[in-house]
Amino acid sequence: MTIFYEGWQEKEYSCGICDWKGNGGESSRGLFYRKMYLELFCPGCNSFLDLIIFPESAGCDAMSETLAEEQKQALLEQEEQMRQYRERCLKAPDQLPELTDEEFVLLWDQVEGDTQIRNGDLVIWSEPVAYEGFERYERIALILKEKYGARVRDLQPTDRSMLFLHGDFASSLDFVAKVRKELFGVE
Repeated sequence: MTIFYEGWQEKEYSCGICDWKGNGGESSRGLFYRKMYLELFCPGCNSFLDLIIFPESAGCDAMSETLAEEQKQALLEQEEQMRQYRERCLKAPDQLPELTDEEFVLLWDQVEGDTQIRNGDLVIWSEPVAYEGFERYERIALILKEKYGARVRDLQPTDRSMLFLHGDFASSLDFVAKVRKELFGVE
């Protein structure tokens, strides 16, 4: 996943299915979802290559000068909700507990309005659930790898977490599979 859009057209890609090689500008483009996410596909076989994430400053909040007062107020309320959400989110490995197991598989679970990261029955992290949380999944997986290294063998989504993890964004299935393969070697 490419988090920022700068230089995505020059970024080199290779398809693992049909051996196509080229840059982002030569790839096939999928949906430009919510004016924040752009899907890239292989032009040879249409396999998913990448998801480009545009910064929020490129979205509608950059146009706040043109909004009516009630729209500005709604935007401020939304920003406050996001601030409160971010305060409860995992940001760094030192927020996680030490685990003594030599190897373990962690679960990405959902209980009511919280995403839980579990080692068996032990909840090692909990934060508010995000609809279409596949991007959050990757960020948490990277923090888990930083904390636990090769000892963490997978971050396996549970059945009850699937709706909010993937939402209506069909390509998120491939995205999560790609993250699991790259970080944990899971096919």
